[in-house]
Parts: sequence; structure tokens; C-alpha cells
Amino acid sequence: MSISNTMLRIKLHYYLYFLYILAMKQVLLIIFIFLVLATGLSYAEPGWYNIAWQPNNNWLNDSSQQLGWNGISDKHMAHFGVQYSEAISPPNGKIFDRYLTMVVESEPQLNEYRITKIGDINKYFRSFITHSKVNNLEIDSPAAVDYIPIYINNWQYWGGNFKFNTRSNGEIFPNDQGFNGIYTTYYRFRLYPTAHLFDENYILLDETLNFNLKYWGAGAWIATALEAIPYVTTVNVINLQQTGGELTVGSVAFFSDDRGNNSSYTLQITPGEVGSTQFAFHKTGGGATIPYKVRIVNSTLPSSSSFLERIVTTRDMNNYHHDFIELAILGFTPNITFDSGSYESKIKITLTSN
Repeated sequence: MSISNTMLRIKLHYYLYFLYILAMKQVLLIIFIFLVLATGLSYAEPGWYNIAWQPNNNWLNDSSQQLGWNGISDKHMAHFGVQYSEAISPPNGKIFDRYLTMVVESEPQLNEYRITKIGDINKYFRSFITHSKVNNLEIDSPAAVDYIPIYINNWQYWGGNFKFNTRSNGEIFPNDQGFNGIYTTYYRFRLYPTAHLFDENYILLDETLNFNLKYWGAGAWIATALEAIPYVTTVNVINLQQTGGELTVGSVAFFSDDRGNNSSYTLQITPGEVGSTQFAFHKTGGGATIPYKVRIVNSTLPSSSSFLERIVTTRDMNNYHHDFIELAILGFTPNITFDSGSYESKIKITLTSN
């Protein structure tokens, strides 16, 4: 039996190695999410605009939708629109800006957006997003040419639908051997006044959509696989401490082709630092720590400062085990002052089979 450790750093460098052990319980896979503490305060000033954001949650991340080898087109993702707010005057003496920019980002290591097979980063479908209000724009990269320019004409509503598409894999792969499986990615949508692009003091919208789709062509399915995707590159701990809020930092996707296997699967979430017994940011070089709690989003499990366990019960239409969870951090102690410096934290996800 084996352990395979996939370490997913916040800068998205990948490391893979294998160990061999003997145990009564089989540990199948271990992965990590790395977090870095950010400095400074970040906030949004609500009320400048009326913003409509209506995601289509019916199919985005439940693995019910089929990818096509020659591409899929115009899968409805969300409705987005914006107009001036007639009820509220711009705060702090600012004026309404007619020119806004929507930035769509995905996994930060990608120069060309794609949806990737869980457990095999070399299997993927190239993806792009369109918005019905903007003609001839295919958003498939983080480049500035893929930003959405928005001009608000007086009090008129600017709006339309985001749609998901993939390009033909026949253009870049000889066949679909080994491609069967579940594919995952995410898209983050941020809206700014154009004059204040990437200035978090002026951010108007910040939403993330998660995707889990399947491909089932020729041949057999993949073996058991586990993957983590980070949503953030830094964490503003000061803001979370002062507001008592939480931040969704990443997701975990699991898939197995063992429909004839009677084994049960369990996901365990623990601190990733060797010897650590609580979730915490650790000061680089040693010394101070900043404890926090972890919660599984949309779960009835309570948050924990040290250990979470989730038994996988979901199966798809082909009776294959699968699961998808998001992890949020919260519970920073209020009214204390942190030592200055650089901090890092690891969240460890272990998949076991009983």
C-alpha cells in the first residue's frame, strides 16, 4: 500500500513523491493547502451601484454535466449586471464612475485557462468564458485583453449572461485515452472602477464559481484521486480578526472508480506543520503563532481548531465515489496585537480507505 503526497503551495509549485508503509488503515492520499498572511486592511464601500449576480448553481459543481471531446458551448454560468444606485450618494465625496472593469481569474499558475482532470494535471480541456453583452470576447487567460470593459450610460442597466465553453481536444491530443474522469477548476469574478483597478478599497464585486464536470469517452475510468485548489494567494488576518468574518481559502475534490468496492472513504483535515496540534499561522523563523479554526463550507459539521473528519457518502450516476468540499478559515482571537513579520500556515487533507 502507498501514500502519495501532493503538496500544493500557494505559489502553485507542485511536488510529488511516494512512501511505502504497512498499516491496518490504508492512507491513500495526502495533500496540503498553503496559506500566507497579508498585511494591511481591505474593505469595500457598498452602495455605489446596484449589482446583480445570479449564479446557476444547478450544474456547476455536482459532476452531472458531460464534457465533449470536441468542445462544449454556451453553458449558462451566471447573470451579471450593474447600474447606478439611485438611493445612495457616493461616499466620502467620491463621484460615480461610468467606467468599470470586470476581471475574471482562474487558477493562478495558468496562462491559458483550463479545466483539469482530478489526479492528473496533464489531462485537461481548454476553457473560455463569454458574456452576452460583449461581442467577440473569449476570456481564456489572465491577460488584460481579457478584461471586460463596462460603460454605464446614465442610469441604464448594463447586464447579460456569463457562459462556459471548452475548445476541441482533438486539436491538441491524438485521442482520449486516459481522459475519463472528473474535471475541476474555479473562476473568480472581480469588479472595479477602471481608474482603481485592483485597488481593494474600491472593489464592487468579488464572487467565485466552482466547477466539477465529467468526461466519459473510450476506455476505463481513472483510479482514486484527490486534488486541492487554492482560492487565495494571501490572507488578510487583521480584517478577519476585526470583523469576525471567515474566508473560503480553497476546495478539495475527490473521485474514485471503485463502484464495485465496498470500502468507505474518509477525508481528514488537520494542521499541516509537523508536530502542530492546532490550525495556526506560524511566524517565519519561529516564535509567534496566530491560531484559527477551519470549517467545511455548506456542512453541518462545526468548525474546529485542530481536526475535521468527513465520511464520503456521495456517488454519481455510475455508482462511483466522489466528493467536493470548500474550506474556510475563521475564529481569530479579537482584541489582541500580532507581532509584525511574515507568517505561513498549512492545511493538510488526508484521504483514507477502511
